[in-house]
Amino acid sequence: MPDSVGSKGASAPFSFVCLPTRRDDFLLGRAVSAYKAGQWAEAALYAETVCRRTPRSDIAALLRAKVLEACSPLRAAAAWYAAWRVAPASPLLQDGLLQAWLAAGERDAAACLGPVFLPERCRNGTQAGLLPLLHAAGLGAFGACWKQGEDIEGMVFAAAGAGPTRRLLVSDGTRQQVFDVPANGQRFRIPWGAAAGVWSLALVPDAAGVSVTSGQLLQGSPLSFVPAPVTFEAGARERATGARKAQGHAALGIVIPVYGKLDLVSRCIDSVLASLPHNRCSAEIIVVDDASPDPALRKWLDRKAAAGRIRLLRNPFNLGFIGACNRGIAMVPGDVLLLNADALVHGDWLDRLSAALYSAGDIASVTPWSNNGEISSLPDIGVAAPALDEAQLARVDDIVAAVRDAGLTAERELPTCCGFTMLMRRRVIDEIGGLDDVDLRRGYNEEVDWCLRARRAGYRHLLASGVFVAHSGTASFGDEKILRVVQNKAVLAARYPDHEMEYARFLSDDPLAAMRQVILERLCREGADWYADRDEDASLPDAPEKSDVPESVPPSAVRWIAVRLEADDAVGYSKTLQLARLIASRSTEGEPPFALLCLGLGTEALWRSSVVNVLPPEPDAPKCVIPDSLLSTLLHCTTVLASPSCPISGWEEIVRLDDRFDPAAWLAARHPESSLSPA
Repeated sequence: MPDSVGSKGASAPFSFVCLPTRRDDFLLGRAVSAYKAGQWAEAALYAETVCRRTPRSDIAALLRAKVLEACSPLRAAAAWYAAWRVAPASPLLQDGLLQAWLAAGERDAAACLGPVFLPERCRNGTQAGLLPLLHAAGLGAFGACWKQGEDIEGMVFAAAGAGPTRRLLVSDGTRQQVFDVPANGQRFRIPWGAAAGVWSLALVPDAAGVSVTSGQLLQGSPLSFVPAPVTFEAGARERATGARKAQGHAALGIVIPVYGKLDLVSRCIDSVLASLPHNRCSAEIIVVDDASPDPALRKWLDRKAAAGRIRLLRNPFNLGFIGACNRGIAMVPGDVLLLNADALVHGDWLDRLSAALYSAGDIASVTPWSNNGEISSLPDIGVAAPALDEAQLARVDDIVAAVRDAGLTAERELPTCCGFTMLMRRRVIDEIGGLDDVDLRRGYNEEVDWCLRARRAGYRHLLASGVFVAHSGTASFGDEKILRVVQNKAVLAARYPDHEMEYARFLSDDPLAAMRQVILERLCREGADWYADRDEDASLPDAPEKSDVPESVPPSAVRWIAVRLEADDAVGYSKTLQLARLIASRSTEGEPPFALLCLGLGTEALWRSSVVNVLPPEPDAPKCVIPDSLLSTLLHCTTVLASPSCPISGWEEIVRLDDRFDPAAWLAARHPESSLSPA
C-alpha cells in the first residue's frame, strides 16, 4: 500500500515528506560541494537561495561570502558585511568583514568599526586575529577596557618599536588618576573598589597637565559602576510642582543628546524652539553635547546657549547615548521628554503629549506616532517610512491631532514606548531610577528596559494618538549599532524572557490597525499622504549584469533557463511544468543537462521537479547581496521564459509563456543538438 494512502483510501496523516530542495541543509550541502569543485555559479545559487529563505542563517551567509570572494570580488565586501550583520559577535565574521574591507581599500571603515570588537575579544582571548587587521587599517596604539567586578581591566597594544609602557589617565570628568600600564598586550588590572559614577580611560602623552579630552579613549570607555544618580538643585522640585499646579500641565525638560550631524541637530532644536510659544506647559531644552568631535556643531550649540535658547551640558568625554541621557535626566526636576536629535516637532505637541501622560495616574510614559517609530510607525507598524520635511510634518501632525480631537482615535496601551520621543513621568523616574547605563552598552533598548521596569512596578505606557513627530532614524553609532543591539537584547532577554514574544505578538495582532486606517484615510483624502511617493517597485532587475563578474568564472555545467511567472498565470505555470517534465524525462548521460531557475515564484509541482530551482524574491536594496541579474550572469543564463503580462527587458532571448508556446517544439528548436527533441 502506498505510504500516502490510508487503510480506507484517504490520505494518511503526516504523510508529507519534505522535499530535499526545500531543506536548507540539503542546499547548503550542494553549495559546499559546488564550492569545493570550483563550480562558483552553482555554489552561489544554492547559498543565495538559503540566505533568502533563512535570512538569519550565518552559515549560509558565510558560505555566500566565500563564494563571492572567488567569483565576484567586487561583491565580496557586501557579502561579508551581510554575513556579519547576521552574527555580529562572531570573531570569524568580524575578521572576515575587516579583511574584505581592507581588500576593497576601505581602510577608514575598518579603522572605525574594528576597534569596537576589541573589548569582548580581549576578554575572551580571541583578539589575536583582530590585532593585525587593526594595524593594517592604520591604527597605531590602541586598547580596550572593561569592568571586572569592582576593578578595571584592560589591554593596550602599541605600534612596533614603541616603549614598554603607556600612560593611562582614568577620569570621571572632575577627578583623575594616572597609571603606567604595559603596552605589549599584557592584561592589566586597576583595583578600583566601589568607585561610583562613570569613568573613562584614555591613553595620553607623557606630559604633565594633560586632560582626558586630549587623549585617545580606550574601547569600552566609559565604564559605569552604578546607575547615574537622579538629583536636583535645592528647591527645583518645589518650583516645578508649583508651575505644574499653576498651569495645569507638567513643567518638563526636553533632553536632547547630540554628537554629530549639525544639519539634523539644528533642524531638530530649531523646530522645538519654534514650537514652544504654541504650548501652555513650560519647558526647558537641555542639550547634552556628548564630546562631539564636530567643531561646527560645538560652535552652533555655543551660540544657542549664549543666547539663552538652550541649556547646554558638555561632556568632557563621550558617555554614549545612555550616559548622556542620564546626565540630562539628572538636571530635570519635572517630567522628562527624551528627544532624538534627528526628530522634528510641530505645534502644541508638548501639551498633547502631556495630556496623554496625565490621562491616568498609572501612566509612566507616552510616545507619539511617527514615520519611523517602531511600534508606533505610520503607515505600517514596525516599518520605517520616508522622512518628512517641516511643511509635510505640519500638515500630518495637524491632521493626526484633528482626528484625535474628533474622537476617532484614542490613547492605546503599548508594551513599551519608543525612545526617539518619550515623555516620562518624574514620579516614576524617582521610583525606579533612570536608564540603565551599567549593563546596557552605550545605546539601544535602554528605553525598553526602563519601560519594562516601570511595568513591573505597576505602571503603563501609552501611544499618544493625537501627536505625530517626524524621525529621520539616522544611526548615531553607525555600524556599531548592529553589535550594540545584539548585546543589549541579550541583557533584556535574560531580564524579561517573555518580552520578545509579547512584542512580536503585538506586531502580529496589530491592535493599532484600526486607528492607523482612520488616519491614513484622512491623510489620503487631504493629500497629505507623504509616504505615497515611496519606492514600491519590488520587481527584479530585468537584464543580467556583467560589470563585476570576471571572465575567468567558468561556465556552469548546467544550461540554465530563467523563468519569471506572475502569481495568477495558470497557463504559464502549466507550460513551465510541461517543460520541466520534458527535461527531466528525456535527459541522457553525457550531455550537459538543462535546468530551470524560477525567479521568485514556484508551485508544489515545480518544487517536486528535479530540474527546477525556485529562488525566493530578492530582498530590497541594500540587503540584496546577489541580485537575480548577477546570479543569471554567473550561471550564463541568457534566456528567460516569462508570463505575457510580466514587464521584462534586456535579456538575449525573451519567450512569452502563452497558449502558443509549445515546450517540446521550443526546446528542440532552441537546442537542436540535444536529445530532448520531440520523440
